[in-house]
Amino acid sequence: ELGFEAVCPAEHHFSAHYGIMPDVLDYLSWVSSRTEKIKLWPMVIVSPLNETIRLAERVAMLDQFSGGRVVFSVGSGYRSYEFEPFGLDIKDNWKIMREQIEFCVKAWKSDGNVSYDGQFLKIKNVEIQPKTLQKPHPPVFITTARDEQIAWAAERGFYVIPAAGFSPWELSHVYDLYDKLAQESGFGKSEYKVFFKWIYVDSNDKRAREYAEKFFMKTIMAFFYGGEHLYKHLTKKLIETWPEERRDEIKESRPITFDTLCGNPNYTPLAWGDPKRVIDFLSVCRDAGANFFIGGFNMGAMDDSLVRSSMKLFMEKVIPYV
Repeated sequence: ELGFEAVCPAEHHFSAHYGIMPDVLDYLSWVSSRTEKIKLWPMVIVSPLNETIRLAERVAMLDQFSGGRVVFSVGSGYRSYEFEPFGLDIKDNWKIMREQIEFCVKAWKSDGNVSYDGQFLKIKNVEIQPKTLQKPHPPVFITTARDEQIAWAAERGFYVIPAAGFSPWELSHVYDLYDKLAQESGFGKSEYKVFFKWIYVDSNDKRAREYAEKFFMKTIMAFFYGGEHLYKHLTKKLIETWPEERRDEIKESRPITFDTLCGNPNYTPLAWGDPKRVIDFLSVCRDAGANFFIGGFNMGAMDDSLVRSSMKLFMEKVIPYV
C-alpha cells in the first residue's frame, strides 16, 4: 500500500532484540497470501541452518503460489550461538552455503533427477518438485563482505548484497569488484546496487534522535553479542576502503556510543532523523552508486505504531528526493 518494492525478513534465532524470525519462508508464505505484487526477498535465509532438499522444495513452492515473486537470498550466518543449539559448527558455514546454492539451482533447472557430490552435501538421485515458476530460477543473492565470496558469486551470475557496507567507499569497492568480475565471466554488470541501514524517520528531529538511540542501541548490543568476528571483519574492511587522506575521521578503537556509531554519514549503520537528515544520510550511498535500499525499520523491539509511522514518512518525504 505504501509502495515498497519488497519485504525483506531476516532469519535469526534466540534473540528478542535482534530478530524474532526463525523461519522467513513461513512468514513470506503468510505475506504472499495477503499481497499481489510485492517481492518476497528474505534478507536472508541462513542456509546452513536449513536442510538442503527441503530448502529447495519450500522456495519452489513459495515461488509457485506467489506468482513468481521470490528472490533467493541467502547468507552463511555469523552468530555461533545460533548454530550451537542445532548441533552445528559455524566454522564451515560459507562452504556449506555455496554447496546448498549450487544444489538448489541445479535442482530447479533440471527436468529430471539430480545428484550432488560435494564436500559437505551428498545427495543422490532425487527429483525436486515443484520447480520454481521463474525460469530458469529466481534471482540468487548472497550477503557478504568478503572479496572471495564476491568473486564466487560474480563468476556464476549470482548477485551480492554488501554485508553491512556502511561507508560509500566500501559500497563502491563491492559494486566495482563485482561488476569487473561478472563481466570477465561473461555476465553483465549488476542491475542491483543494494545497501542496508537500520532506519527511523520522524517529523521531529529531536524526537527522532530520542527514539532512534533507544531502540538502535538495543539492536546493536544484540548484534555485538555473538557477532564479534563479523564486527571485527567489517571494521577491518571499513578501514581498508577508507580514503587515505581522510583516515583521521576514523579510529580502530572507539567507545561504543550512539554518536560514535551513528554521527558520521560516511559510516553510520543507522539513518535517523527528520526527512531532511535521512535524505542526507541516504544520498551519501546513492552517490556511491547504490540504487536499491533495504531498510531495517523495526529495531530493538520498537513499538509497531512507531515502525508504521516511520515507514509512511519515509515513502512520502524521503524516497521522492533520494
